[in-house]
Formats: sequence, structure tokens, C-alpha cells
Amino acid sequence: MINCSVVAHIERNEGLVMGLGLGTMTILKRGQEEATEILRTALDEGVIHFDTADVYANGAVESLIGQTFSQEDRGRIFLASKGGNRMNATGTGWTWDPSYEYLKQACLESLNRLETPYLDLYYVHGGTMEDDLDASIQAVKDLKADGKIKAYGLSSLRPNVIKYWLEHSDLDYLMTPYSLLDRRIEALLPLLNEKNVKVVARGPLAKGLLTAESTSRLQSVDQFEQFNKEQLEETLNFLQDYPLPALALQAIDQQAAIVLPGASSVSQLQANLKAMRETVTLEQINHVLKTLPVHPYTAHQ
Repeated sequence: MINCSVVAHIERNEGLVMGLGLGTMTILKRGQEEATEILRTALDEGVIHFDTADVYANGAVESLIGQTFSQEDRGRIFLASKGGNRMNATGTGWTWDPSYEYLKQACLESLNRLETPYLDLYYVHGGTMEDDLDASIQAVKDLKADGKIKAYGLSSLRPNVIKYWLEHSDLDYLMTPYSLLDRRIEALLPLLNEKNVKVVARGPLAKGLLTAESTSRLQSVDQFEQFNKEQLEETLNFLQDYPLPALALQAIDQQAAIVLPGASSVSQLQANLKAMRETVTLEQINHVLKTLPVHPYTAHQ
């Protein structure tokens, strides 16, 4: 159920932008100088949730974050990273390795690059039912017991894997795709709420389809998740009557603990900040959520 309030826009606490995080996968797209400015601007504007992973630019993003934020900054931010993808010797690709030994090694290497003694959150990055999930779970449990991480999470879109973690661990966070065009996770929200698992919504702007660039982005897309081209055009036409991307971010913010758009430029970051500060009414959000479909999971049940 939606967490109702009079107006669905950001809450504030000493200037913090509650609910909005920064995904850093594409942060180096325009170079290190721009990336550094994105990080500094985000923190200056009140964003405190920073998400990264060891495979982003083969560790370079983690290193940049470590170099950019001071020890004083570290006390203000919530820092999350992920492990489970082992880079090959040339740094041109990776293989999946969710083993106990590798996850512990990967976490320590992330801590070194990030120049921090601990992570606020560490995710296992993916996984299938063919993996030794118990070993992965034990790895993050031990990292937490050792003080290397304060919380652990799973980054996954597979309901069978998510349910296994819910049954066999004290999962703190779930990162999963969640946008107005991909609401599959809502089928699991009651169980996640029951287990007190916080949802981090990645892809809330649906690869730019839920932004001011929706018309141009649509030209190069034949489908999105379970929407075919015709359905997607019809849906985006309907949404043009609403303030995108403010509606897109704030509607998901009602359900998730953190909405996590990325930014590869300062202007993109500023657009996301503006969208979270723009007033969108609950009536608008409720109407859109009631109108748009909630597609079921079709695999990995």
C-alpha cells in the first residue's frame, strides 16, 4: 500500500534529500572531472545515499569515490557497493562468482579502493538457484559480524532467489528494477514489508523513457519489459499529461526506501534533484498507479 501523505514529495531533515540516491555506474562517462563534480554536487545538494560496485569501470568508480570524499564526508554519507562479478585478467569482462571466499575478498578490495574501513551496505550482485546461496549468505553475515559492513543486501530481479534469501537470511536491503513501466516487484512487497526489507529501486526512469527525453528515447526502443511498441507508445502518451520525471521518481519513492537513478552529468543530477522537489499530488500518483498495469513475473518463479 502507498504510504499516504498530503503531498507526495520529498521529506527533509537538515537539508537531506530523503529517498533519492545516486547510482554511479555511468558516472565516468564524461570523464573524471565531471564525475567528481557529480559526486560533490550530489552531497552539497543533500544526497547521502551513494551506490557503486566493484565492476563499475573495473574498480575505477570505487577509487574515484574514495578519492573524492574526505573522512569528514564519510561520516555524512551512506555508502553501498556490490560484489560477485569477478573481473578477468585483462579487465575486459567478468564471470559470476558468488563463492564465500571470493565475496569476502571482493568486499575487502572494495573497502581498499573506497578508502573506508566499512560499508554501510554490501550487496551480492545477482545470483541463480544453481549457486550455493547459503555460502553467499554466510559470507555477508560474516562480513557484518566482522564490522566490515553494517548491512547486507541482494541485487536481483529473480523472485526465486529473492524468496530464498528472505527465508534463509536476515536480509536488510533488496535492490531491484522498479519503475512505472516495471512494477513486477510489487507482487513481493507484502512479503518484503513483513520481513522489514528495504527496497532500493534501480532504473526508476526506465532508461530515459520516463524523462523529458521520452519521445526521442522511444524511437530506438521496440519494447520495454512486457510492453510492446504499441503499448509503450500508448502508455507514454498517457503519461505526457503528468510532470515527468517528477511523477516517475515520486511514485516509486512512495513504495521504495530509495530511488536510485544514475547520472553521467551534473545536469542529469540536477534534473533528478528538481524532479524530487517538484510538487506531485497523491491524487496524481494514485491515478497513475491504478491505471498502469502491474505485470507478473514470467520467469524464475
